[in-house]
Amino acid sequence: MQAASRTDAGVHAHRQVINFFTTKELLNYESFKISLNQLLPPSLVVLEAQEAPQNFHPTLDCIQKEYHYFICKGAVQMPQNRLYSWHCPRLSKLAEMKAAARLLVGKKDFSAFCNFKKHVHYASFVRQVDRIEIQEIFPDRLLFKVAGQSFLYKMVRNIVGTLAYVGMGKMLGSQIPAILANRDRKLAGITAPAHGLCLHQVKY
Repeated sequence: MQAASRTDAGVHAHRQVINFFTTKELLNYESFKISLNQLLPPSLVVLEAQEAPQNFHPTLDCIQKEYHYFICKGAVQMPQNRLYSWHCPRLSKLAEMKAAARLLVGKKDFSAFCNFKKHVHYASFVRQVDRIEIQEIFPDRLLFKVAGQSFLYKMVRNIVGTLAYVGMGKMLGSQIPAILANRDRKLAGITAPAHGLCLHQVKY
């Protein structure tokens, strides 16, 4: 079995894509989907099932992934949102965050935004970030949209954590170019909590 994205523990997925190989002939994919959903736990649901080419790979064939990250910046967070958004009440500098986000868009070396792990190795730390949007979806809630073909380990969460530091006044957006140039993880902001992140969609 292969997946489009290896989401960290605690990260949600709205449109994860997986594939698997079978020697059995599946005649009715709608019935197969229904059967799978009857067997799966309530935390997991199959939205669509279809046959793919033999050489299809959900990761390598992907042209863009879009992640969404939710932050509650109000004094309190409603209990029903606690599993899906980061409560960050000191975040107030929205314009500064948006300006800092623009500095992270493009093809760059994102070493400073990668958490290193023994079993994770990259031939290159250069990644293309197509888009970062920050939207105020409610007076007390922000939505971060981060899109690109591929990302380093915890890169999206580190981008959000760094932008949150800018929003809290703990860091200046003008520091972003130097952080990228120095390629030092310690210079960037914190890793935003996993539960606020969701794989929104995968494009092929």
